[in-house]
Amino acid sequence: MNEFDAIAGDLVARGATLGQMMGHPMLKVGSSMFAAYTGDGHLAVKLGRATAEHAEALELPGAAVWSPGGGGRLFYDWVSLPPEQEDHWMRFAEAARLLVS
Repeated sequence: MNEFDAIAGDLVARGATLGQMMGHPMLKVGSSMFAAYTGDGHLAVKLGRATAEHAEALELPGAAVWSPGGGGRLFYDWVSLPPEQEDHWMRFAEAARLLVS
């Protein structure tokens, strides 16, 4: 089990739903996706670009605005957190869940 699986189990118990996006696991509330485990092992979370959590997440080493598939299109409300920041994943995933709830 990886860190995303542990987070997903916890957040599903809080009302999230586990699904797939482009072949990768993601979490949503209703129809609103708030977290995705990317192909490169990062956790992308939807924090809203104007929130304190978004700014705080971007301060972590290796974090960046998410560009799904690395194609250069930026999802400005989302932050991609690298595997080296797994200790912070749950906190930001929960913040993202609350944002879309």
